[in-house]
Amino acid sequence: MVKIITHEEALSAIAAGAAKVREIKQPSSLAIVDMGGNLLAFLRVDDAALSTVEIAQNKAWTALALRSPSGQWMEPVQPNGPLYGLESVGARPFVVFGGGLPIVHDGKVVGAVGVSGGPVDDDLTIAEAMLSVFK
Repeated sequence: MVKIITHEEALSAIAAGAAKVREIKQPSSLAIVDMGGNLLAFLRVDDAALSTVEIAQNKAWTALALRSPSGQWMEPVQPNGPLYGLESVGARPFVVFGGGLPIVHDGKVVGAVGVSGGPVDDDLTIAEAMLSVFK
């Protein structure tokens, strides 16, 4: 049976991410998507830039669609890279910098988290805090 992310788990992950946001003082947007790419939970922290709203969701979607961390795709999509242009194909853009992480259960990707708001290292720190809820 495939694991379904519950709304309780999604809200707990958002709470874990929000706690990390407070700790490192980096206003951000946090998103969680299910295995179909549908938004399960979202938070835009006070003072997070408006642009972070869609970027966080698209980082989560990228991690889900590519079944891997969003940041690992930065190099292959550069000019002359084997996947140049990937980030602009399809109805939904791929976001190929760090902050999107897949949620894996029994070796299967069942959803993803995405964070946008700070430098990539901060986004990843917050995303990892969110992901820890699913371990």
